Amino acid sequence: MNIIIRKETQEDHYNTEHMVLRAFWNLHGPGCNEHLLVHKLRAAEEYLPELSRVAEVDGRIVGAIFASRSTVVDGDQVHEVLTFGPLAVEPTLFASGVGAELMHTFIELARQTEFPGIVITGEPDYYPKFGFRTCDHFGIVHPAFGNADAFMALPLHEGFAQVHGTFYEAPVFETCEDASEIEAYTRQFPYYKPLRLSCQWLHKEKLGRIAEVRKNRYIIQFWEQELPAKLKGSFYEQDADQLPVVGDYVTFQYNRTGDSIILSVCERTGLLRRPDQSKTGVSQYMAANVDYLFIVTAMNEDYSYNRIARYASVALQGGAIPVAILTKADLCNDTGRYIMEVETISEKIRVHAVSSLFGIGMEALEEYLQPGNTICFMGSSGAGKSTLLNAVLGANVMKTGDVRSSDSKGRHTTTHRQLILLENGVSIIDTPGMREIGMAGVEQGIEDTFSDIVALERQCRFSDCRHETEPGCAVRAAIARGELSEERLLLYQNLGTENTRNYAKKKQISKWAKAYKKNKNKNNWD
Repeated sequence: MNIIIRKETQEDHYNTEHMVLRAFWNLHGPGCNEHLLVHKLRAAEEYLPELSRVAEVDGRIVGAIFASRSTVVDGDQVHEVLTFGPLAVEPTLFASGVGAELMHTFIELARQTEFPGIVITGEPDYYPKFGFRTCDHFGIVHPAFGNADAFMALPLHEGFAQVHGTFYEAPVFETCEDASEIEAYTRQFPYYKPLRLSCQWLHKEKLGRIAEVRKNRYIIQFWEQELPAKLKGSFYEQDADQLPVVGDYVTFQYNRTGDSIILSVCERTGLLRRPDQSKTGVSQYMAANVDYLFIVTAMNEDYSYNRIARYASVALQGGAIPVAILTKADLCNDTGRYIMEVETISEKIRVHAVSSLFGIGMEALEEYLQPGNTICFMGSSGAGKSTLLNAVLGANVMKTGDVRSSDSKGRHTTTHRQLILLENGVSIIDTPGMREIGMAGVEQGIEDTFSDIVALERQCRFSDCRHETEPGCAVRAAIARGELSEERLLLYQNLGTENTRNYAKKKQISKWAKAYKKNKNKNNWD
């Protein structure tokens, strides 16, 4: 890689600021403000363009260092010193030598000036390799925190021995904290989702998102890169719900030449799960941090009110909004009937009838395709999920399969879950077709789906009312008045029973697994 270190030109300003934004995005908190700082710093009287540099690779700005004058004040004595910041490197070129080239060039230029030394606040594990030492060695203190490992200095000339006192940066460094100003200035750049996570501040670790899981192998989405990764060893002692799934944000140790190492799973906004297909009650964790669950169902023999209700319960339990997408509207003569029926599943479900091939109803999906949203697609094979995805993606990315005319059953065209990041900042999670979806540990989701029945149950005379022949049953009364159907009540009861049975199995299996681990560690079995 040929790294060119040069002065910044005015034509570079946008690209430099974009690179700085990417370099610091979500490292210290949601978003960043360093790109605004760079913009303002250029106009500050303390800015030193003759010492500042950018790094270029193949015509692209991939790094920058910005120099400015600062002061160390000791009573009446004011010493001018150098500082720099930010030092930024394009995140996909981390550990490629760009930062080191900028640092060596800057220090060489700084030694040709009359400044006695450089004082900075920066990474304590990085700058000592260039000769920096903590400021307590030089009698220099920071006005906010005194001294710390991240507060360092590098002498340039013998005169630095006379520099003592309190360090003050240029006033411009204190003018970039207004959230509305940062938001307004950031709009000119491509959208990146700001995240607030407990793992911030990030130093050596990088922040990415799980794009694929295949047994013990993972793919991390890190900006435009897809990095192969494996788990840190301590994960293998964790329960299944603590392991990364598609959609999880994770911290990881970046490896340019091999597998990166996943260090931790960041807190989730929700987790979609179902019992595994062997009906053991063990949960299968499908996707995390989903905003909308698109329940894709064709309006033909594949249509199942029961299945849509199950998906809606899974969505609501997992923190997502269920959206029923009724496909193949061009082949259906009565879309209104389907829409009205699905709307009765829950007051929280949204319903749209579309034709991906002819664009019918597709404009209604724009409200979900907003930057920062994560949409998970689920449905049975042949429901038109891949065709819908291709329409949303604007390209023939997902393979599509034929549907048997005899029973409207489709063939699986998606073989594993994967996350796709669109150019506008929308994340799409595609999943394999599922003919069945069971219930386990989703009692809140079931209650949210059937909130009308739950409200009626609270009005029953007896708290353990089975809604059969008990006196004072508000549920039977609603059925008698035509406000509730027998079919809806039966579906609610069946899903509840299935959920309770499978959850009990899951708890028992979890108990056995913990006992096995305990005995294995105690007796060194296997």
